[in-house]
Amino acid sequence: MGCDIHTVAERRGENGDWEAVAHNLMSDRSYSIFAFLAGVRNYSDVDPIAPLRGFPDDASLDAVARYADWADDTHSASWLTVKELSKFDYEQATEDRRITVQTGPISFNCAATCGPGMGKSMTFREFLGQGYFDDLAQVINTGAERIVFWFDN
Repeated sequence: MGCDIHTVAERRGENGDWEAVAHNLMSDRSYSIFAFLAGVRNYSDVDPIAPLRGFPDDASLDAVARYADWADDTHSASWLTVKELSKFDYEQATEDRRITVQTGPISFNCAATCGPGMGKSMTFREFLGQGYFDDLAQVINTGAERIVFWFDN
């Protein structure tokens, strides 16, 4: 069974409350991105950008409604500021420890993790891929100040 991300980009409105400006801008199923944002499906064993924070109590009405639609199937809710995402040093090195292991004559486990030092060294930019940066640019272009996100299975 796969895992998907749901996002709501938000900014502060004139009254100070959070308002949604876009949703599902980071919706590709990329376990590298999921691992980086929240430690979800982290077969690569990378350090997430921040610990999970939970669904924010002050989320926009749109985020609350969308989250409620998935209530029975959500996990790992959190949020990150656009500043955190923009200021992260994507050129720093990481090790992608995700490997594929043959478990039988014609079966493979594509979600295995090798030992430290046995993975592939790369930058976070390489690990996340161009799609992540295209999505981040879209989030920034909306004027969002944070993204609220959660996952489903």
